Amino acid sequence: MIKIVAAVRRKPGMTHSEFLDYIQHQHGKIARENPAGLSRYVQNHVFDSAYGDDADPGYTQTFHRDSVTELFFDDAAQMIRNMSNPHTQQKTGPDALNFADISKQAAQLMDESELVVQNPGAGPLKVMLFLKKTPAVTLESFFLAWNQAHDAVAEELPSFRQSVRRQIHSRYLPEGDKITSYFGPDIEVLHGLSSLWFESETDFPGFRAYQRSLFQRLAQEDVLDPSGSFFVYAEEVMIMDQQ
Repeated sequence: MIKIVAAVRRKPGMTHSEFLDYIQHQHGKIARENPAGLSRYVQNHVFDSAYGDDADPGYTQTFHRDSVTELFFDDAAQMIRNMSNPHTQQKTGPDALNFADISKQAAQLMDESELVVQNPGAGPLKVMLFLKKTPAVTLESFFLAWNQAHDAVAEELPSFRQSVRRQIHSRYLPEGDKITSYFGPDIEVLHGLSSLWFESETDFPGFRAYQRSLFQRLAQEDVLDPSGSFFVYAEEVMIMDQQ
C-alpha cells in the first residue's frame, strides 16, 4: 500500500477550530461522495507542534501546520484513478481554496514500514515527526542513516521504548511528484515521516528526548535539515475506510 501525505496550513482569516471543523465535516463529505480508488482517508488534527530545531536559528523556514492528510491507495493504478477522476479534479481538489493556504503546502507520495515495538497497543495519541534531508545526501543514504540513528537512540532511551505503542516509518517516493502537484503550485517535499502512538501526554517527554537525540545524530552526520523538520501532536480522525 502507498499513501499521499500532505501537511496543510489553514488559509488566512480562518481560525484553527474553523479549519478543523470544515475539513472534517465539509471537505470530508465531498471526498466520500466519490472515493474513486481511495482505500482510506485519515485526517490528523494538530493540537500542538514544534518546528525546526531549538538549537538552529533558521527554524523560521518552516511555518505551522494545522492538519496532516493521509490518503491510502492499494497501488499506483488506484492512486492515478483517484487523481484523474472528474469528481476529484472538479470538486474535491478545488474545495481546498475554502480552507487551505495552497501557496506553501508539503506533500509527498510515501510507502510504509511498521517497526517492532516493545509494548504494542492501540495508543490514542499520535505524533508525526517529519524529517527533511540535506540537499547533498542521497535518499538511500538518508534512509540508512535514519534507520541506524533510530535504532541507536531507541536503545539509549528505555522510557521511550516502553511508552511507544506503535511506530511506522514512511519514506518519500520521488515518482509521485507529478501527482502531488495536485496540492498546489509550490510544493515542499519532506523525505521521512515517523508516526508514533502513545497512551497519554505523560509519554511526550520521552518522545521529546527521542526526537532531540535523533535530530542531533542526523544533523551531526549532515543528513538532516533541522530547519525544515518538525513534529505535530495530533488526533487521528477517520474520514473513510474501505479496506
